[in-house]
Amino acid sequence: MSYRLVPYTRELESAARRVNIRLMRSGKVPFLLPDHAAPGEPDGPVRLRHWLVLDSEDEVRGGCLLQSLPAWVDGEEVGVVNVQSPLSEGLADRRYAGLGPWLVRELVRRHPLSYSVGMGGEHMPYPRLLRALGWRIEPVPFHFRVLAGRLFLANMQPLRRNPKLGWLAIAGGAIPILPNAAFALLHAWRTRESTHSTARQNAPEWIRLRSRYGFAMERTSAILDALYPPDDHSFVRLHIPGATGVLRVRALRGHAYFGDLVVATLVEAFCQPGAECALLQAAVDKARAMGAGLLLTNQTAPELQQALESAGWLSYPSNYLLALSPPLAARVGGKPVYVNRGDGDGLLSL
Repeated sequence: MSYRLVPYTRELESAARRVNIRLMRSGKVPFLLPDHAAPGEPDGPVRLRHWLVLDSEDEVRGGCLLQSLPAWVDGEEVGVVNVQSPLSEGLADRRYAGLGPWLVRELVRRHPLSYSVGMGGEHMPYPRLLRALGWRIEPVPFHFRVLAGRLFLANMQPLRRNPKLGWLAIAGGAIPILPNAAFALLHAWRTRESTHSTARQNAPEWIRLRSRYGFAMERTSAILDALYPPDDHSFVRLHIPGATGVLRVRALRGHAYFGDLVVATLVEAFCQPGAECALLQAAVDKARAMGAGLLLTNQTAPELQQALESAGWLSYPSNYLLALSPPLAARVGGKPVYVNRGDGDGLLSL
């Protein structure tokens, strides 16, 4: 069967709705295509556009969202594409089982320097397909810091449902001060070095910092504003000597994992050497001041991973993945990577 990848336009909205109906009836897909095409061409330094897969009869059989960004790859400024929300009717109908591999190969043909993030873990169909097609798949380490022990125990749904550990939530509610003190002591015990900044007292210059990495999205002010809109008050800028960061703070309600907890996520963090721990402490202080009970982050940069461990953060097996297309992986080689949650659809669940 032959396929074509085309931009999602108004003329294709009816066909997109038809495939959504078929996919909904199957009950086998986690999301659907949007019912409506975007009103105009994307603009700005970060561009998002939906694309659809048509079969030989011009019926929609799948699609994806492509995010185009300027990046730094192996010492060169280039454009890269982030692949988001790939969808194939092959998930529901075996007649289209070849569509997924075709779509990935077509995207690499058109955009050799492609990547994906998130994806829900290596057991999911999309990362399994990417690995089979030669993409490099790596988990992005997950670190967290408990800021309010009682609220954390009361709201963590996997913990509350665990027959062996659910008693912790009950005990935390009976003696509220105990879990707060226990987590504070745990983090303090794990802290291995001072959080004092040894960086120079000026703002970090991304154009100099980027040379440390084999792959990183550019970090101009325009790009940061596109990724983390200033008028979205869930994003909070952190500016300290030698470092820049962005927190996302959200009061969740009925979340599958976090219940009704206020969760802060460090979604951006780049620093001069020596300022990493100071930025992490600033994130802790700001998140706590905003009422967060939990602070999370996924970081690819080795210096940030080391700083998180040194500052006493806890870690947990990560289901947040980074996938690099074969041409991009070849360019990057074994060099460090700087990718953060804003560089794709990593903000959807937090």
